[in-house]
Amino acid sequence: MKAKHGANRRAGINHGGGRPFGYKAVKPKAKGETPDVPQVDPREAKLIREAANAVLAYAADPKTGMTLTGICKSWNARGIKSPRGKEWSIQSLRGALLSPRIAGRVARKGEDVGPAQWEAIIDLDTWRSVKRVLTDASRRTGSEVSREPKYLGSGLYVCGRDGCGAVVRPGGVRAGQRQQYRCTASAHLIRTAEPIDDAVEIAIVAKLVHDAPIVAPKQASAGLDVNELSTQRAALAMQLDSLAEEFADADEVETALYRARARKLREKITAVELEITDAQTWAAAASEPGPFDDMDRTALLWAYTEHPDVALTLWRETYPLARRRKMLDALAVVTLKPGRRGRPAGVAAGGLDPQSIDIDWKGATVA
Repeated sequence: MKAKHGANRRAGINHGGGRPFGYKAVKPKAKGETPDVPQVDPREAKLIREAANAVLAYAADPKTGMTLTGICKSWNARGIKSPRGKEWSIQSLRGALLSPRIAGRVARKGEDVGPAQWEAIIDLDTWRSVKRVLTDASRRTGSEVSREPKYLGSGLYVCGRDGCGAVVRPGGVRAGQRQQYRCTASAHLIRTAEPIDDAVEIAIVAKLVHDAPIVAPKQASAGLDVNELSTQRAALAMQLDSLAEEFADADEVETALYRARARKLREKITAVELEITDAQTWAAAASEPGPFDDMDRTALLWAYTEHPDVALTLWRETYPLARRRKMLDALAVVTLKPGRRGRPAGVAAGGLDPQSIDIDWKGATVA
């Protein structure tokens, strides 16, 4: 069986196993028969390409693309299931994107062992770039779940007490209390989060309903030619293969020479692969849809005309938190001020003092 599976891998033949996401299931074969070649599932393949692009874009600029957590939340909200019929987790999505199969390659214990007979969903260089991003040691400094913001203003709102200017983040909540925003420079500003987020988002909806935001153009790509870099990598790989053939019958002294020359070639290949990843991440960031693309302003207008709270509900149901945060970051700087003592005139009990929030619009003008 091992010999047979090894022969299948060398020939790029599918040797069974669970259905990988992005491909249609193949019918089981009788013992000894060669399994059918998996066929691409167009719907799932599109999702994989979008996810790969989002991961690369986020690596270049966190204001674009999405984290694995964000992609999982989006897919689960849309009812997209894994091949086992379960909701997506960071681990399952990461496994799907790291699988060499989606690049048209045969996998052995998760590693690429050669070309396969089935069609690739993403090209090999793109898959290698995604793998490099997802296996980057710097991403393992903490749980991605903990780094995924859960509140609108986390890291975006700033403290306005005594000209502080530090960002605020959620924290300090005890059981039964409402979430609070706290200044990260000092504990001199603590504000209840929910009424502030409501007021800010209603203001954003009103701005989008009446004004067409003018958003700064995206940052240009790194200017590196992926095709040229891929050609360089292929040439270096051929040199490495030729070197191995040249020293196939080497003695001990020649083997040391081979290792030294091979190490230099591998270092050059690694350097080129890093450049390919940089080029592809910036290209992905440039191609990612902007936060305002395909926004249904008409629906928001009708809802806002009925009541701002109706528009706020539609806004939050239509656009996930990650996208709403990108819109906020593109449109405004929100500064929180300390609350005034007592109840300000005209403010209902438990209501929000409008003078305790400043919204500085970033040049959004009426169309």
